Amino acid sequence: MADRARQPKEAPVALDAPLEMFRELCENAQDLIQSVGPDGRLLYVNRAWRETLGYTADEVAAMQVFEFIHPDSLEHCQRAFMQVFAGQMLNDVEFAFRTKAGRRVDVIGSAGARMVDGKPLWTAGIFHELTEVKRRDLERQRLFELSLDMLCVGGLDGYFKQVNPAFTRILRYSREELLSRPYVDFVHPEDRDRTITELQKLTRGEPVVDFINRYRTRDGRYLWISWRAAPLAGLGFIYAVARDITHEKETQALMIEQAHALERSNADLEQFAYTASHDLRAPLRGIEHLVQWIEQDLPEGVPAKVHDHVEHLRQRVQRMDSLIEDLLAYYRSGHMDENLSQVDTARLVEGIRQLLAPPPGFAVRTEGDMPVLNTARAPLELVLRNLISNAIKHHDRHEGTVTVRVASRDGHWEFTVEDDGPGIPREHIERVFAMFSQLKPRDQVEGSGMGLALVRRIVERHGGEVHAEPREGRGTVLRFTWPGEPATGEDADAATAGH
Repeated sequence: MADRARQPKEAPVALDAPLEMFRELCENAQDLIQSVGPDGRLLYVNRAWRETLGYTADEVAAMQVFEFIHPDSLEHCQRAFMQVFAGQMLNDVEFAFRTKAGRRVDVIGSAGARMVDGKPLWTAGIFHELTEVKRRDLERQRLFELSLDMLCVGGLDGYFKQVNPAFTRILRYSREELLSRPYVDFVHPEDRDRTITELQKLTRGEPVVDFINRYRTRDGRYLWISWRAAPLAGLGFIYAVARDITHEKETQALMIEQAHALERSNADLEQFAYTASHDLRAPLRGIEHLVQWIEQDLPEGVPAKVHDHVEHLRQRVQRMDSLIEDLLAYYRSGHMDENLSQVDTARLVEGIRQLLAPPPGFAVRTEGDMPVLNTARAPLELVLRNLISNAIKHHDRHEGTVTVRVASRDGHWEFTVEDDGPGIPREHIERVFAMFSQLKPRDQVEGSGMGLALVRRIVERHGGEVHAEPREGRGTVLRFTWPGEPATGEDADAATAGH
């Protein structure tokens, strides 16, 4: 290997038979073989090397190795040579030579150095040309080796023929252990019959998609594995891709358990709601009756303060009853009838006005085009009723106006409820949507403070948003978005006629 590329016409007599045999093997090899000295000079190249690159032995002897490297691979090869001369063995080195005619020749191979006392004497490298077919084979092999999924080739005889590193990493068996035993040996006993049924499908030439079973690892645990496999007709092989889905299965089981717990919790809450409706409100009605009887039994001439105390007592009872009713409404907002129907929004607002019966001097009106929507009526009506009721209840004058508008916005409907009352200070805008929140003392304004909390819960449950803002001058503007398809033609006429 230490001879120069310039070869004598006759082999030296001193060469013994083994060395001559080794030289003949190198010369007749189909791979490209070379040896390079520390100064970059080629010490030896075989016939396949010279014929592939198109150089004579005399030309090779006068040039350095980097003159034969394609410019695209020059930096890569320079780094590789530094590693080799540092004593590192390189495998699967891929780079490109440049032939005498300028053609690119892609090769792959290995290289190492002969080291003595920590110093390199020469390198030896052997490479084979990467044709397009070989390149595709190499890429497939790399994909097989580097895939994070578990890839394997199995036989219809029930044994693995080839497994990739992901298989050994996930199941913790060596490659030899996996290939030496039938693959059903690794399957959970409860899953073996199903696994054999799927293998029978593959034997008949049918693919298997998203089949899940449990595989035992080397440490005795079982992992959930999802399989996709297809047979290679006529050759008796099965190509399969598998994925460890243990984490997904555990998460799914946890979600099911939590769903059952939530279902039980909702059932308990529903029972509590009915209990609260009956057991808490019944005593309040009794107290209310007692207040009435006390009022009737008060003798004439009782100080006005006593009448004030009785009135305050009645207000507290009514407030408690209202709080219970609003809590129940808040709970029921998640259990409303969601059946879609044709809703004439103008008539809906008018119906709410009649139900609330605002005091004389208050106007509840609509403005602009009010559409007929195909939507859930009950929750929409509850939202509008709360907003309009709040606007009337919190007004600071004997006369006022509440205006309702509807406009189409980005695939949703935007409802606006605007009043001319005292308004909400900007710093308290978000606070009004909290449960039990009121800006005025409860002795001044009756209510539980849950109206807008209920509105937000219903609107957001239907995929919308709600927000408030001060109205220019006086008052408050509340906007919320709501889903619904516009009704047209006969549907809209029918909805209008039905009210």
